[in-house]
Order: sequence, then structure tokens, then C-alpha cells
Amino acid sequence: MVNRIGGLASGMDIDALVKKLMTAEKAPLNKLYQKKQTYEWQRDAYRSVNTKLKTFDTYIADNLVLKSFLSKTAASSNSNLVSATATGSAAGSLSIEGVSQLATAARKVGDQVNAIGTTKMSDLGATGTIEFKAIQSNGQLASEATKIEVTSDMTVNQFISKVNSSNAGINAVFENGRFSFTAKNTGDVKGEDEIQVTGGVDIFNKLGFADPSKVQNTEGKNAIFTVNGIATERTTNTFNISGYNVTLKETFNGVQTIADKYKAALEEFKNATTNLANKQANLANKQGAYGASDINSYTAGHNQAYTDAFGSSLTLSQQVQYNKLGNAFWKGLADDEASFINDKLSAGQSVADMRKAIDESGMSPEKIEKFQSLKDDELQALSSLDTTQLKAFKSQADYAQYGTKLKDFDSNAIDALKRFPYNSNDSIDKIHKDIDDNAEFSQEVKDALKSLSKDDLTNIIATDSATLKTYQEKAQADDLKEKYSQLGDAVLKGLQDGSIKEENLSDDQKKVWDGLTADQKNKFYALADQNVKRSEYLIATAEEKAAVTRLNEATNTQNTAKADADAAGILKPDGTIDDTKVNDAPKAQAVTMTSTTNVDDIMTKIKEFVTTYNGLIKDFNDQTKETKYRDYTPLTSEQKEEMSESEIKLWEEKAKSGLLRGDTLIRNGLSNMRSLIYQSNPAIDDSKYNTLYSIGITTTTSYSDGGALQIDEAKLRKALEENPDAVEKLFKNSEGKKEDVVDGKTVDTRGYLEKLRESMKSLEMNIEKKAGRSTMTDSQYVIGKNLIDTESRISTWKSKLEDIEARYWKQFTAMEQAINKANSQSSLFAQG
Repeated sequence: MVNRIGGLASGMDIDALVKKLMTAEKAPLNKLYQKKQTYEWQRDAYRSVNTKLKTFDTYIADNLVLKSFLSKTAASSNSNLVSATATGSAAGSLSIEGVSQLATAARKVGDQVNAIGTTKMSDLGATGTIEFKAIQSNGQLASEATKIEVTSDMTVNQFISKVNSSNAGINAVFENGRFSFTAKNTGDVKGEDEIQVTGGVDIFNKLGFADPSKVQNTEGKNAIFTVNGIATERTTNTFNISGYNVTLKETFNGVQTIADKYKAALEEFKNATTNLANKQANLANKQGAYGASDINSYTAGHNQAYTDAFGSSLTLSQQVQYNKLGNAFWKGLADDEASFINDKLSAGQSVADMRKAIDESGMSPEKIEKFQSLKDDELQALSSLDTTQLKAFKSQADYAQYGTKLKDFDSNAIDALKRFPYNSNDSIDKIHKDIDDNAEFSQEVKDALKSLSKDDLTNIIATDSATLKTYQEKAQADDLKEKYSQLGDAVLKGLQDGSIKEENLSDDQKKVWDGLTADQKNKFYALADQNVKRSEYLIATAEEKAAVTRLNEATNTQNTAKADADAAGILKPDGTIDDTKVNDAPKAQAVTMTSTTNVDDIMTKIKEFVTTYNGLIKDFNDQTKETKYRDYTPLTSEQKEEMSESEIKLWEEKAKSGLLRGDTLIRNGLSNMRSLIYQSNPAIDDSKYNTLYSIGITTTTSYSDGGALQIDEAKLRKALEENPDAVEKLFKNSEGKKEDVVDGKTVDTRGYLEKLRESMKSLEMNIEKKAGRSTMTDSQYVIGKNLIDTESRISTWKSKLEDIEARYWKQFTAMEQAINKANSQSSLFAQG
């Protein structure tokens, strides 16, 4: 620290002199600060470009990709009976020949109860939890019940509000002392009620539902109609067919529709019956050919062949259970956790009971959380395991960690390992050297040991010989399993029956095959045979089960259709339709729906896109051409102190101008975007409309516009009128691929919008490499690294300036001291 002496002796303003000298010395530092500020401005300018790219990308996604590009208008020949709107995919005409039944919602209305809206539910004796299931919008019953908690202080009105605001799918009403529950969704759940009380039935009954004879039950119904000659049904009255959103409003030509439905049901029942007979015969053939009648027989045969080929291992079902939780879980399973599984979990328990047992287990909070975090199917897998299986799984987890390395071990290597002079305190390099120097180990064994971590090596050396022998057998079995998978069932069966010759194997397969012993090959044959048998049996069983389900559904449909036909009086005694009565029934004209392309709407959409695109292009072009005012450098803090806010603002506007002038990143990005306009799409068959310029969208003739687009409206309108689907495909081809194959060539069949978004994303990523994003650190992008370097140089200069300032003060202090001394001597001479 320099003792500073002001200009008392010299009469000079030393502070002002040093300040002026330091102002000159600080010039390099000021330049560094200005350089840093320029980097920050440039970084922000680049990031602003990326923000605009993301905004434009969002506009494309929201308005042109996620929404239908084509706009179509539908017309109905009788909108009083059936109305329709058209989506972009609407094509051709649609005819509704008749509607025999509209879809309705299920409802339950209870008997009178002594209550009003403000009555407490507890006064009705209805407290606790009611669980509802109802039909969903997909026409299926909810997979899980919705629980409604009814508290003692809850009023009837509050209960109604709670049901209506829940996810139960039910509208509840209480009026004039009666509860009514109506499904929010229309439709019929075949064979089941559309509103079900699956829990708290005793509570629900106290709401006026105890006596079934006094409860009004209305079943949900599907809409039944005939479309383009096909009798069908839907769970709602509003649905989509062939791109038309159809709404059925009234029934008409009901008799004909009922007849069509019954005839279709008879045909489906006949087909389903034949299908089931075929599937049952196929299953019987498999059982007869393979001499086994159920899956257990096939699994037992497979397990035995598996054991013969690979030795003792987890069975097929055990492996499935093991895989549900994986190596890490079984490896970390503590003894008290295994005891808990054995003692407290059983296959007959519900998941809720298992989770309750976990909470009451007395284990540590961490272990309780570990078990509670398991999924329901994982808990169910645990509950079916016994002590033997748990031990086998823990052993398998240990083996999976390091036992797999013992493939090339033999009994001699295991004995040598037990004699290995190992010290866990040694460095890993010394341990590896000791392994290399051990003459008892083969090179394969050395490589296996050196591939282990230090902890795993410690554990494997501490493992007893019998267990190591088991691990060795498993490792060798795993090696065989890998070889088996390289060949596969089909190849092995082909080699066995002669349909595949050894010389036809691939080089890798030939190498595996030649490395097997005759005994191993025979065991592989046997396992492949069992695999094929089991697979074919499972397929045949699944097909038979599906055929039974189909026949049951066909039977129910036929019975319902028959009852409707009987009620309509058009059924003959032999169970067939009386066509004379059907023909004599009153008939209305079929309702026909047609669609037309809304060219004006699409034109507007494309114009808006071009206008937005051109705004982006102009913005970027202006930035790359912006004037650079080199005399306007970033202001230093001292300069700002001498200026007003308005002066600073005007100065910095000039200083920031031209930050991205001539920028190659942006110019290349714009060039790539511009080139897309002239690329053809090979996925469009009509060559007249496979490029944007062929439908009237081109870049402007002025190169200075930087690739701004212009539209030939007459040409675009003609393309939309003649082939709107080609225009849509040109812009957005949902089935397009970046690397697609057309006429034997690999081409890009994506739409223009997908290509444009990819091009913008590429520009965005390039800018991020240079200017980063807000979540990045400075060391992750180019300008950030420049900022780090500049900051480092600033820090160095600050230290240097402190030394310079200290030197100046030292010099002026020495001068003052000298003048002071001279003055003192002069005084002495004057006194003498």
C-alpha cells in the first residue's frame, strides 16, 4: 500500500493529475469493456433471431400443421333429418338411407326420499364412499371406478355438485325429493349397465334405490342407421364417417333400417360361427399333432428343452417375473425386505391390501417408500414368489453384475482365483499387474478379471467356489443362449428338416454352427421344435379365444336385432324378414351429403402464410443490410455520466446498428429456405402441381428482397379448383418421409412446411452454437467463450492499472517528500 501525499509541498493537485494520467492509461481497458458490450449486443441480436424463428414455427404448427389445411363445406339434402360438416379429408358423397334408433343415455331415477337440497346426507344415513363406473366417450365402461366421499356435514346439494364436478361421467340431479343419475355419454355397453355402483351400494340404496321395483332404469342405446347400404351403429348421434362429421337428428325409414340391421346380424352370426369352428379345428389339430392339450403341457416341454440346452436356469415364467423389476431391485433386496415379501404378501391379496401391509410393515420410511413406488403389476409379481424363488432371484442379480464374466473360466481357473494373492488396498494398476503376472490364468481369464471394477473383483474373490462354479455354468449357458439367438428358431428348424443347407447360412451363422458340438446341435433342434410348437399353440389359442368373443358379440347383436324386427312386425315365423311388409312401409328419401372445397378459405390461409413469411424474411434481410456506424462505439460509464438519457438512447441506437450486417449464418439460412420453393415433391403424381412455383407461389424477381414470396392468385385458384389434394400434399404430406423410396430412388417426400420447419431448425441450431440460449453457460457457445476471454483480459488489465496507479502515486509522493526536504533545508540556511 502506497502512502499517498497530496500536493502540500508542491502546490499541485496530485489527485487530478493522477486521475488524468489514469484516464489515458485506461484506454485499452475501455476498449475491452466496449468489446464485451458489443459481444453481448450481438449475442442478444442472434437470440432475437431465434425467438422470431420459434414464433414463426409455432404459427405454422398451430395454423397449418395441427389444423386441417384443406377447408371443405358439406351440404345435406335434408338437414332436418341428418346434418353434416366436412373435414379436410371428406371425399365423395355419403348417403344415410335410414335411422331406426337414436343414441340415448342411460339413467337411474330413485324413489321418493324425505329430503330437500339443504338436508344433510347423514340425515339420510348416507355417509361413506360411493364408487361409480359409467360409459365413457369411447363407448366403453370406465376401467376404474370414481370414488365420491360423502361426509357427515355434506348437504344433498353439495353431494350433487361433487358428483357433477367429478370424473365419474354422470350428471346428477335432485328435484322434488328424488335423485336422478344420467350418464354424460350416450350409448350401449353390450352386456353391462352403462351406470354401475361398484362400491358403497348400501349408501347408494339409501338415496331411494333400495327397492328395484320403484327405481326407473333407462338403458343406454346406440344410434342404428344405414349408411351407403351398410347397416351399422354408433354410441353417439354425432360421429365421423369418411371425413364427414355427421349428426343424426330424427329417425326415418326405420323399418327398412331394422330389416337391414337384422339381415346383417344374421350374416355376421353365420360368419362368426364358421370362423369359430375353423379356429377350434385348428387348435384341435395343434393339440393332436403335438400331443398336448393345454399351455402347461407346452410350457413344461419348452422348459425341459430349455434346461437340456442351457442347464439349470430360471424358468420361462420366472424370467418374466424377474424382468418385471430388474437386476437393480433384486441386487438391492435386503433380508428384512425379503422376509416382508414372504410373510406379508400373497397372491390372493388385492393391491390395496398389499399397500396397506407395506405401510404397516415397520420397515424404515425409505424402504416403505421403495415398495410403495412400485407399480401395481410389480407388486403382484412380488406377491407370487416364495423363499426359494426370492433366493434364486437374488443369486441371479449377483450373477448379472459380475458372474457373466466367468464364461471362459474352468474349474482350474476358479481354484487359481481362490489362491490369487489379492489385497483390496492395492491400486487398480497393481492389481491388474498381479493378474497379468499370474501364470495360472489364461489370457481370456485375465481379460475377464481386468474388466471387473475393484468392488466386483473383491466380491467375486470372496465368493465360495461352489457359487463360482454355478456362475460359470450360467455364463457358459448365456453364451449358448446368444449363439441360439443368432441362429433362431426358423433357421434351426430349416437345418433340421433339410429346407436350409449349411452352405446357405450367413458367415456369422456358419461360424456359430461350426462351433457347436453334435450334442449341442441336437439340443438346439429340440428347443427350436418346442419353441415353434408353443408359439403355434399360443397363436391358435388366442385365435380361438377371439373367435369365441366375436361369436358372443354376434349372438347378442342378432338377438337385439331380432327383437327389434319382431317389435316392428316384419319377422316371419321362420325367423326371416318379411320383405313385403318392409317394402310396404312408408319411405322417405335417403339423405345425401356432398362436400366441396372452400377455395376462398384456403386462399386466405395461404396468403396469410406468405405475408407472415415475408415479414420474417424482410426482418432478417434488413438486419444483414443494416448500416454499421463505426464511429459510434459502446459508451463507457464515464461517458454516460456526461450525457442525458435521451442522448444515451440515441447514441446506443447507432452503436447497435449493423451488429448482424453481412452475417453468413443468417444469409445461408435464408438461402436454404429460398431454395425449397423450387424443389419438387416426388410423392405427387400430378406433375402439374408438384412444386410451389407450378401452383403460382414464387420468389419475387428482385434479388434484394432476399427470397420474399409472391402469389399468382389466378394460377393458385386454378390449382385448388382442379386438384386441391395435390396442393395440400405439396404443403403438408402427413405420410412423407425424408428418405423415401419412389421408383427405386431415395427421395424426400415431405411437404414444403415440414422441410421449411427443418430448415429453420437448422438455422436455429447454428445460431445457438454461436450465441447460445438463456439456459446455457458462456462456455457452451462461441460468443460466450469470447465473453469469458474478454472478461479474463479485463480482470488482468484492472490489476495492471492498479499497479500503474500505485506507481504514479509513489512517484508523486517521492517528489513531494523531496520538495518538502528541500524546503526544510532552505529554511535552515535562511536562519543561519
